[in-house]
Amino acid sequence: MKEAATDTEPKATILVVDDHEPNRIALGSVLRRAGHRVLEAGSSPEALAVLHGSAPIPEIAIIDVRLPGMNGFELAQHIATDPALPRIPVIHISAEANDARDRVRGMEGGASAYLASPVAPEELLATVAMVLLAGREAKTAHDERRFAFDLQHAFLPRAEKLAALKGIDLAVGYVPAMERSQLGGDFYAAFAVERGVVLAVGDVAGHSLAAATVMVELRHALRAYALEGHAPHRILQLMDRLLVHFRPEVTATMCLLVLDTETGEMEVANAGHLPPMIVTPDGQATYLSVRGPLLGLNLDHQPATSARLKRDEVLLMVTDGLIERPRVDLSHSLEALRLHVSANTPCTPHTLRDALLQHYSTDTEDDIALLAVQRQPTAAD
Repeated sequence: MKEAATDTEPKATILVVDDHEPNRIALGSVLRRAGHRVLEAGSSPEALAVLHGSAPIPEIAIIDVRLPGMNGFELAQHIATDPALPRIPVIHISAEANDARDRVRGMEGGASAYLASPVAPEELLATVAMVLLAGREAKTAHDERRFAFDLQHAFLPRAEKLAALKGIDLAVGYVPAMERSQLGGDFYAAFAVERGVVLAVGDVAGHSLAAATVMVELRHALRAYALEGHAPHRILQLMDRLLVHFRPEVTATMCLLVLDTETGEMEVANAGHLPPMIVTPDGQATYLSVRGPLLGLNLDHQPATSARLKRDEVLLMVTDGLIERPRVDLSHSLEALRLHVSANTPCTPHTLRDALLQHYSTDTEDDIALLAVQRQPTAAD
């Protein structure tokens, strides 16, 4: 095998698994000349021992298909399902198993590439560079989603704080789409102010760490403006200006209301979000007619709409991740949600929350946030 050197490839720790020592030496020589750190194993058990004992763990495993005992395909599957190991991209290499069925078997088993031996040094290094880059990009994306996931959960209200809100029974739900796609900026908020309880759900456009970061900023701004005593539509106006000034590339939706827990009177404002729903004990589910422009467009917001929540009614607020589906008109999805809620009455905030998440959360590729609330009865009631 003719050796080639390059200074342009990303450097990594690579495991070479082959029961023929001359093959390991040849592959290792090419990889070391390119600046990679190479670990070697002559069998599947030896390879697993190296993986579990190496620091750092190899970023790529180059595995010969025709290994004695546990063959290369089986070793790759074992690595992929080992809970003690991170995801390690595999490059299969073989001097014999090179027909279409072997290649298909390797790729179906999760291999990132399949090379025929002897392999030209240039092809080997180019393949390693490609697989290494793809693996690092995937890890970066996963780490970003994980950080955004932790960020969101760190700033969403804790259950004990929500349970301490006086005058209401409150149930919240948050289901991240992290395992299905990138994380977004869905959120809910519930906290007490002098006039009652502020309830809100919102969604920052985009699916990234940036969206989650803006979500945190909006929640802080919401609390600050609400504690200053601003009306809901004024809060939305101030948050709109905040986005336009500091985050001109971002838009967001939010439905916001202030509930007087004694009288049930509500002031409701909406910025491009799904309208809230009121559910009666006899199954009448009705959306409140509240509309307004998205946050981040520098548009005026109309005064809040007045409504009333009776003691035996449940108020439901959701983000579009609960019901929005590809190629389905949103109006149809809203009506389907209304009918589903009607079919699950009478309900409490917790039973409604559980029923909706069980029904909707399995086939969505977006985050879900929802909030359901009911006024608590008083001694006079």
